[in-house]
Amino acid sequence: MNRIANRNAGFTMVEVIMVIIIAAILVTVALRSVVTITETSRVEETKREMEQLAFALTGNPELENNGVRTDFGYVGDVGSLPSGLDSLFTMPPGYITWNGPYVSRRFKQITDDYARDAWGLEYTYTGGIEIISTGSGSDIVRKLADSASYLLYNQVTGVVLDNNGAPPGSEKDTVRIELTIPDGSGNMVVRSTYPDAGGYFSLDSIPIGNHDIRVIYLPIDDTLKRFVSVLPNSVLYQEYFLSFNPWSTIPPTEGCFEYVEGTAQTLAYGTTTCNGFEFQVTNTCGEPAYVSSIILEYTSSPDAYYQNIKWDNEAALNATPDRIGTGETADFQEPSPVEWVGGGETVTVQIYTFKETRDGPGAEVPMNDLDITVTLTDGSTFSFNTGDCAE
Repeated sequence: MNRIANRNAGFTMVEVIMVIIIAAILVTVALRSVVTITETSRVEETKREMEQLAFALTGNPELENNGVRTDFGYVGDVGSLPSGLDSLFTMPPGYITWNGPYVSRRFKQITDDYARDAWGLEYTYTGGIEIISTGSGSDIVRKLADSASYLLYNQVTGVVLDNNGAPPGSEKDTVRIELTIPDGSGNMVVRSTYPDAGGYFSLDSIPIGNHDIRVIYLPIDDTLKRFVSVLPNSVLYQEYFLSFNPWSTIPPTEGCFEYVEGTAQTLAYGTTTCNGFEFQVTNTCGEPAYVSSIILEYTSSPDAYYQNIKWDNEAALNATPDRIGTGETADFQEPSPVEWVGGGETVTVQIYTFKETRDGPGAEVPMNDLDITVTLTDGSTFSFNTGDCAE
């Protein structure tokens, strides 16, 4: 009976110690696993947050509308990289193009939690292309781009043609390209250029972003408005077609211009006499029409020859050394041989420096109270009286 009772006795001391040792080993392994899992989660959390910071700085390339990228972050709005991450949450003074905040805070009590990694340490960022976390004991690096120039110094190029596909040729200075971009200091700046004879133009040092571009045909201030989407490390190329044909070899429209009643008057362009006059015409066609020449018919005594024409306040003719007489065709010369007028637009025409002789000094001839008949390039013809001298 005693032997049976002894076999049912409790654990020996050795057995208890072995159980404790095994339990300690299991707890140690479990704790190490927990620590490893915690460190891994901190690394992943930090990487996710660094990705969001990168998107805040340079935009999320996945955000598109109809195939066009819509998000370029701080750089797209401002045109430069910030000096620190605080500019992502707080607008720098005077930065009117800033459109943040570009990041959000998880905890209102911690004002800069967006700038700290999962270990509570501040990210290292000093305005370059890398965000660095040091909390894990080894650096975690998130690059924004291979180079800052990828973000800030891109090219916008293109070709400007008329509606028939003709380049401007010798009239290249009649069209101007204007690109509006952020200047890097919180404001906007307009970069402009002119195409070459083939219509090609190029603008460099352009930051990423969606920017407004305008192609302006200067003689009639006709403007083509578009936008360009500038991606990192890009040379963007696009073709721009005007809505009409100022550079193509095309016949003019017919009979588009009408005299505006009551607008004719003599003006004192000379030193002592009204040796010039002006009048207004309206393009009654629904499309742009051009004028490249004018014929005046009049009877004056003495004979009168004119030297200058201004079309819509821009010089169109300076006939030297030989002036133009009645019934003769005056072909426009400057700044281009063609003056375009938009549909429905009214312009002022000034004709002056009438003198007795075709060349040389010559005496000034007054042009008051004369009946004038005008014929324009497109066959438009009208008459008026110059009226009294308006000295």
